[in-house]
Amino acid sequence: MRKRELVHFHALLDRIRWFVDERGDLPEETLGEYDELDVAPTAVYRSKQAHEDAVVTLTESLAETLGDDSPATRRTDDSDATDESTPPVHSD
Repeated sequence: MRKRELVHFHALLDRIRWFVDERGDLPEETLGEYDELDVAPTAVYRSKQAHEDAVVTLTESLAETLGDDSPATRRTDDSDATDESTPPVHSD
C-alpha cells in the first residue's frame, strides 16, 4: 500500500473511532496505546511505517473493544429462526 493510501485509510479509521466514541461505546483507556504513538492521520510528514503502526494499533484496539458485542453484529435469539411460511428467494 502506498503512503498516500495508508494515510487515507488512517483517516477513515480515525473517523470510525470518532463515531464509536460519540456513541459512547469506547472506554477512555481503550486507545491509550494508539494515542501514545502520537501519529495523527493529518501528520503526512510522518513516515509510512509510523502510519502503518498507527493503523494496526487502532484497528486492533477497535476490534477488541467492539468485538461481537457491537449493535451492528449482535444477533437476537429470533434471528436464527426461519419463517417456514415464506419460501426462500432465489436470484437467477
